[in-house]
Amino acid sequence: MLKKVLYFIFLALLILDLGYSFKQHSGQPLDGDMAGGIVPAEDLKSIFESPLGTDALIKNKIYPNPNKFFSHWMFREYFRTMPLWLQKFTNPIDSVFLSCGIAKTIIQFLIIFFLSIMITGTKSIFKIELLSAMLLVTPFFQTNGFHGYMSIIDPAITYTFFYALPSALLLLYFLPFIKELYHKRHSSINLFIKIFWIPFAAVVCLSGPLNPGIVLIFSMMVLMYNFIKNYSKSSKNNITKKIVDSLKTIRKSYWFYLLPVIVLSFYSLYIGRFNSINIINHVPISQLYLKLPRGIYYQFTHRLCFPILFAIITLNLILIKKYYYSPEGAKLIMVFKWLGIFSILYLLLLPLGGYRVYRPNILRYDTIIPITLSLIFIFGATTLYIIKQMKINHKILYIPLIVCILVFFTYSDKPEFNKNQCQRIALKEIAESKEQIVELKNNCVVLSWEKVNNPEDTEFYSHLLMMWRITNEKKLFYNK
Repeated sequence: MLKKVLYFIFLALLILDLGYSFKQHSGQPLDGDMAGGIVPAEDLKSIFESPLGTDALIKNKIYPNPNKFFSHWMFREYFRTMPLWLQKFTNPIDSVFLSCGIAKTIIQFLIIFFLSIMITGTKSIFKIELLSAMLLVTPFFQTNGFHGYMSIIDPAITYTFFYALPSALLLLYFLPFIKELYHKRHSSINLFIKIFWIPFAAVVCLSGPLNPGIVLIFSMMVLMYNFIKNYSKSSKNNITKKIVDSLKTIRKSYWFYLLPVIVLSFYSLYIGRFNSINIINHVPISQLYLKLPRGIYYQFTHRLCFPILFAIITLNLILIKKYYYSPEGAKLIMVFKWLGIFSILYLLLLPLGGYRVYRPNILRYDTIIPITLSLIFIFGATTLYIIKQMKINHKILYIPLIVCILVFFTYSDKPEFNKNQCQRIALKEIAESKEQIVELKNNCVVLSWEKVNNPEDTEFYSHLLMMWRITNEKKLFYNK
């Protein structure tokens, strides 16, 4: 009976939190890269003409993001379709902001859901274990509070499609593998996965800038660990035979999940060399590595979010080591060590991704998403394990501590539901104006990163406003 009551309480809290997040996401302003990706901009047309980046591979053609087709395609198609469908129920301006809120909330839910499945090994939403994991994970998704340090869902909807969405796809891709590797759910690969997982690997590797690097580090670590383990156990005397035997002893399912995505990741990184954005923003690699220590210090120490997360994970590991050590506890400690190695390797390779002016210290909340998710995973997994192992009298102390941490992160994520109010007023002003060139009275940015003084510079934005039916004719605009 108590479990049923707790289940519905947890479910209600989760729904409330997602509703709160949706309200926050819907209140964010439109970013300055939306028009370029949706209309699209002239230089982005090459991406759609060569979806798999073959123009870069065969012709050595240089253009933006040759290895990120699926992020571009999903972004373009979603924002060409969803706002128009929503206009059956609401006005054009609201439809755009609602579309942003819906996309961000769905992506947030998927990451929480997939991460919680990895933590618990169960995918049933009707099990309290899964809901418990989801409740532990959810408060770390910061829209406003600590978003500049540990945000997973980017305030800019464009970059949500290039960072958070690819992260969700990657979690989904590795989900059956993690259940086998971590939760020891060994079973034959079902027909659906056999048919779709290799094409899905192409989608994963050609979406967003982070996935290929994550895949290669993670896959190489798994294969190397299994190879070394098998090599030490091999009874072969000849070194060559020992190596071959060690590779053959690695489970076939591991090769099925890892080999295609490894090959495609190398391909993605290769055609990424022809990315015109990296060439334009070229900075010597030595300078990028010199920026790395400062970026690490700034990103992980300047606000309380990561120090608190580090502290509670450390406490959990000490408790497991000292009081709750078992085969399961030992496995959690080992996973923490491997995630630590993964994070170090990832940080060391991060400067190879190139320089951006908006990431002066290499690290930013978006580039460290894999590390943030790793920390959230180990927090959720160790916390659930300790709660299961603890005696009731100890839970009286431990559970309130965890609740306080979750409440702290939830409270820190301030509402700020109306960040787009200025844009809404400006869009309404453009829509209702009878002039062909509209002077914006409230002086805020619309579909750009900065104020526009020359009306001719907004011609491209005017196409998107017509596409969304906010205007029915071309209207240029500018700031006072």
